[in-house]
Amino acid sequence: MNRLIGLACVFLSLASLPGHAAMELNNVIFHFEPGEPVRQDVEVTNTGDQMLYVQIEPRRVLSPGEADESRNLYRDPREGGLMVTPNKLVVPPGATKVVRMVKMGSADTERVYRISAKPVVSDVVTDQSGLKILVGYDILAIVYPDAPEPQLAVERTGKQLTITNTGNTNVLLREGFQCAEPDLDRALCTAIPGRRMYPGNAWQVELPENLPVTYYQSVGTRNFMETYD
Repeated sequence: MNRLIGLACVFLSLASLPGHAAMELNNVIFHFEPGEPVRQDVEVTNTGDQMLYVQIEPRRVLSPGEADESRNLYRDPREGGLMVTPNKLVVPPGATKVVRMVKMGSADTERVYRISAKPVVSDVVTDQSGLKILVGYDILAIVYPDAPEPQLAVERTGKQLTITNTGNTNVLLREGFQCAEPDLDRALCTAIPGRRMYPGNAWQVELPENLPVTYYQSVGTRNFMETYD
């Protein structure tokens, strides 16, 4: 699998270290779907020439996609519902270490997690000082309900599209577009923004034209396309 370089955050610090450590992850989005393995691994690779020290922190996301969304750090995986181990990594230059995620128990409702992978500066001291840029990642992990029922309620009024997730699992609206003619080349169509819709989320989209809008959508690892007139 191609390594993703999905930048989540950048930390700046004054560090007296020659060279650098650089972190890459094999993936930043993980789906725990019914009937699929309850264990998945994040591969953390050090592409730099210095030792890489990484802090791992799992957070349960409450009210995802809403104005009152919160991310709660937890220590007990039985309470959080997703075991993430280890919480610290030391990765030599050119090496790869694994962070393991294990779904705990059944899922009556969808559970959403954000796992931060943050590099930290060691205590090594030399006579070479400078600015060190530390790049961290924010991993999204979704535990789907045992019986997922994706459902979007869509209302169209002229150029306004109102989308509400009335199901029990998230739906990713990946790419939307409007075409002046049905068979028009996609490159000539107008792009429409998308977003991930979690259960209970509602979203209004102002469309540029009073034309049908088509969205590429994903539910877990399943992809499909829907058109709304």
